[in-house]
Amino acid sequence: MRRRRRSRLTMGLVLALCVPASAALTAPQSAGAATTLPAGFSEQIVLSGLNHPTKLVFAPDGRVFVAEKGGTIQVYDSLSDPTPTLFADLSARVHDNEDKGLLGLAVPPNFPSNPSVYVTYTATTPIGGGLDLGDTCPTPGTGCIVSGRLSKLTASGNTWTGTEQVLINDWCQQFETHSMGDVRFGPDGALYVSGGEGASPVFTDWGQQGSPVNPCGDPPGGVGAALSPPTAEGGALRSQDVRTLSDPTGLSGTIIRVDPVTGAAKTDNPLYNATTDPNARRIVAYGLRNPFRWTFKPGTSEIWIGDVGWRTWEEINRLPNPLATPVTNFGWPCYEGNAQQPGYRDASLNLCTSLYNSNAATGPVYTYGHHQYVNDNDGCPTGGSSPTGVAFYPTSGGAYPAQYQGALFWGDYARRCIYAMLPTNGTPDPNKIQTFAPGAAGPVDLEIGPGGDLYYVDIDGGTVRRINYSAGNQPPAAVIGADKTSGAPPLAVQFTSAGTSDPNAGDVLTYQWDFTNDGTWDATGPTASYTYTSAGNYTAKLRVTDAGGLSDTKTLQILVGSDAPVPVIDTPAAGFTWATNDTVSFTGHATDAQDGTIPAANLHWQLILQHCATLDNCHQHYISEADGASGSFIGPDHEYPSYVELRLTATDSSGLSTTVSRRVDPKTVNMTFNSVPSGLNITVGSVTGVTPFVATVIQKSTQTVSAPTPQTLNGTQYTFGSWSQGGAATQVITAPTAATTYTATYAASGGGACSDSFGYVCSTATRAFVNADTTVLSLTGDDAVQQISLPFPVKLYGQTYSTAWVDTNGLVSMVNPNGYKWDNTTLPNPALANAAVYAFHDDLVVDGSASVRTTTLGTSPNRQFVVEWRNPYIYGGTNRRITFEAILSENGDVITNYASLDSDIERGSAATVGIENADGTVGLAYSVNTAKLQSGRAVVFTAPGGTTPPPPPPPSTATVSGTVTVSGGGAVAGATVTLTAGTTTTTNASGGYSFANVPYGSYTVSATANGQSTSAALTVDAATETLNLTLPAPPPPTGNYAVTTVATPFVPADATVLTLTGDDNIQQVTLPAPVTLYGQTYTTAWIDTNGKVSFVNPGGAYVEHSALPSAAAPNATVYAFWDDLVVDSSASVRTALVNGSVVIEWRNPYVYGNGVHNRVTFSVVFATDGTITLHYASLDNDVEKGNGATVGVENAAGTTAAQYLYNQPLLVAGTAVRFTP
Repeated sequence: MRRRRRSRLTMGLVLALCVPASAALTAPQSAGAATTLPAGFSEQIVLSGLNHPTKLVFAPDGRVFVAEKGGTIQVYDSLSDPTPTLFADLSARVHDNEDKGLLGLAVPPNFPSNPSVYVTYTATTPIGGGLDLGDTCPTPGTGCIVSGRLSKLTASGNTWTGTEQVLINDWCQQFETHSMGDVRFGPDGALYVSGGEGASPVFTDWGQQGSPVNPCGDPPGGVGAALSPPTAEGGALRSQDVRTLSDPTGLSGTIIRVDPVTGAAKTDNPLYNATTDPNARRIVAYGLRNPFRWTFKPGTSEIWIGDVGWRTWEEINRLPNPLATPVTNFGWPCYEGNAQQPGYRDASLNLCTSLYNSNAATGPVYTYGHHQYVNDNDGCPTGGSSPTGVAFYPTSGGAYPAQYQGALFWGDYARRCIYAMLPTNGTPDPNKIQTFAPGAAGPVDLEIGPGGDLYYVDIDGGTVRRINYSAGNQPPAAVIGADKTSGAPPLAVQFTSAGTSDPNAGDVLTYQWDFTNDGTWDATGPTASYTYTSAGNYTAKLRVTDAGGLSDTKTLQILVGSDAPVPVIDTPAAGFTWATNDTVSFTGHATDAQDGTIPAANLHWQLILQHCATLDNCHQHYISEADGASGSFIGPDHEYPSYVELRLTATDSSGLSTTVSRRVDPKTVNMTFNSVPSGLNITVGSVTGVTPFVATVIQKSTQTVSAPTPQTLNGTQYTFGSWSQGGAATQVITAPTAATTYTATYAASGGGACSDSFGYVCSTATRAFVNADTTVLSLTGDDAVQQISLPFPVKLYGQTYSTAWVDTNGLVSMVNPNGYKWDNTTLPNPALANAAVYAFHDDLVVDGSASVRTTTLGTSPNRQFVVEWRNPYIYGGTNRRITFEAILSENGDVITNYASLDSDIERGSAATVGIENADGTVGLAYSVNTAKLQSGRAVVFTAPGGTTPPPPPPPSTATVSGTVTVSGGGAVAGATVTLTAGTTTTTNASGGYSFANVPYGSYTVSATANGQSTSAALTVDAATETLNLTLPAPPPPTGNYAVTTVATPFVPADATVLTLTGDDNIQQVTLPAPVTLYGQTYTTAWIDTNGKVSFVNPGGAYVEHSALPSAAAPNATVYAFWDDLVVDSSASVRTALVNGSVVIEWRNPYVYGNGVHNRVTFSVVFATDGTITLHYASLDNDVEKGNGATVGVENAAGTTAAQYLYNQPLLVAGTAVRFTP
């Protein structure tokens, strides 16, 4: 392993991700085995052995440059060159700490005629020089001042010659992230550079922290001046610096355009003639948080930017013309995504308030929330997110299919995914996003390389990977592993090809082994063993060949005569916890059978922070590295959940290394926030909550809290008075070490809750929800709009309308919006639908369990038109459903009302509620991304001079109930029962169902289960109505098996625990006895984590379940519970032979995408008479009962199957499903 210089053993700390404490003795190379790609695509590792690579550059002469985070640049003669040359070592100047380091690299279009090489990196010193921090940050809680540099190096052959020419030294950076970004040549020959704002990722940062405070010298007051709202302009507000005239302009949070020779602004830049400030002249875009990666659209000057967001939204931004006036402002930190950022908004900062008033910020082309999938259940985890690579596929040439020409690819490091935004009319279309490569390996840079293939840089694995396409046969991807790679002779080694894959489903693979690399194949098969009898360094080789003759070869070094060292982390002990700013000491040692005690110089430490959405969904930030037997770090000031990981690597005299790690968790504390009266909004950091609520944080961490004022509750306006702890409405709190309650006291101030310049006033009132059951619109799906005729002239902002457009995304527009509007924002906004009522503007989906419907109430002149969205789900999870309505009054008043709000997302934490005039210049927002809505609490927008008519008297209602049974059988659990028009429920374990509050009238009640349905008419005219339904008996199952259910105890498998763990993995096993499926007898099986066992090699652990039968792999399979399951440390897969029957058990895996709480335990029992029985235990909800799973058996051809369920919650704990031949 290449080592860079170490300044001292003490480590500074503030961000990162991790794996549990474990030892990693063997790290077989995998050519993208975990990445799932579209048909015809495959992934290969082309460069490896790199040390945290960050940037890839293809030079015009065929050479390949790779920047490494620590400060070194490697150059390869070509992609086929296996050994790089060290081009430059800047490590003594690069601050390699957390997300900072050498991050950008470029060469000119005429390289090497022009031998310049450009770099952007975090320097170890402040702007202009000063204290050299090396790679450390002694005070991470308050930050350490460093700076950013754009420099030019000169190449002489494959090495740097001469001295570094620093073109720009700026970008004041106080905290651990949002450092330098890309450097690229534009089509105009200018040099473009991006940089982040260097502010805290933990708290709302306006420059209030540091020692001295305000160390970047932001106004008002300069270094040492205490900054506070509303006048503060420091911290994240540095990205708005070009808007202020009281201080020299900084470059934080900008993209600049400069002369590549001098670093000065180009004379045709938009601000060149407007100011004499040299930095302001350089800026062509600002208001960015961390524009780490960006690129030019081919053939244009357009810049497309991946801007890494804070805790809620990620952005893909477009700069159409860098020379346009005024300079584009993307809005950070006042905006995140399309919405006002709550932490900075509620701090009442002048820079944000003026930006809101001017409505001058440019929104993103596409934004996605941390809680959302980009595509529904796309295989990429939600939670942490970060767009960390952007590349355009060329519009002509290249081998990729035509649909990708002009597509924008972007990678998300936190989600480990690569997406493709496919074009419409030559421009990437946010409505045509493909999840291209879920499971990508740590992407931090994307580039299109020679031949038109997509390449990406994997910072975690130290590799550069290529994704290529072929319409024909694809080669396999070999993976070689061994149970040991070193030891004294005789050394018996068990080799495995586990993880080997082939892109072509069903391709038959052959395996050949050469244990000594002597050119002779020594063994065949997916596993092999060999005993090395003599000392030496051997190369074992595996070649995997598919049926078409294509092959892939991988090697593994085996050192015979030496044992690997055994490192031990002595302190901190397991279970040790830390608080922010605690000094944590660590010690370790290592021994070796041959060397004895390993010298301290050969002990290497890595410090990593795992940054988690939930404790099982983390991404990692590398903090720092050091050598020695001991050291210390400072507990980070970071949001929770997160934890620190220490990794210790010991290397012996023969070069063998072993790594162990230890997870070190933080001490946490509950901070309760309340208000007087309760029910008001309080903002903590970036999140606004409705009091009372609890925030779990790390002890002694920094928290910013705001009490927004004024606020309205139940029609009364309240003004902030005081905090229980004292201080201003917006303040900084150091988290306590014991649970503490913080209460904001408000005083009723009278007046309307909110108003606009037209004269609308909003308030809230308790109001019964009105069901709209007259007309069910044909409006369904995702992002759809339907035009309707209004039953009477409707007034809004003084205009009268006879037609409206209803959007699935919770809004009604009185003028043609020219498409759907899913991305909510503040009001007013000319870019939105306009002349609209935003009842609950969010990204909603009206699926088969939902509807949009209308009705009309009252008589002229007090008529009301009701539009109800009944049970759509909020994109990102079908369990997040909401019912709400907009009521349009004849006099211009508007009412919105809500039912069954169960969570903050349903109460409006990502939605807009309000109204807006026809040109988007006047609007009234009751709430924007604030969870303040309440069930049965209407929001009333009263027009000037208007008086909202009283709600109609509630209709007489009844409770309708009954039982669903099957003909010739018993009660049916999990049946779907529908009460027209569109209300549904599911029967309980006893087959019972019930509907409450059903208005008197005539209805049809229907029931569906297992492909069978029945219905009956019902007249509701009494307080209780009973209607029992009988389903016809299901037809005989397809295939050669009869399917029955039987009450029987669960059968576990307690003999053998397989090594099968993780997500989407598969293991071949030899069965303890032969089993029979569809007349064929098998002794070997492939068991995967996703709940199925196959008897022919399926080629992978297919995660996307389907109905049966299907010719697509897998086949010859028993689907015990086919869903996306994860076998983590709390779960296992096991086998046993019980009374002659083979038992396979999946014990306690969790269902992916629903946290770790939806766990299932099930087993399959193969009896000697050919009967197959599936057993289930502890099923607590519909997910665990099968509403996202397939259960059945299928033959080897995929033509015959017996399916028990597909996406139906029919499983019952203690009731087995039996397949009898």
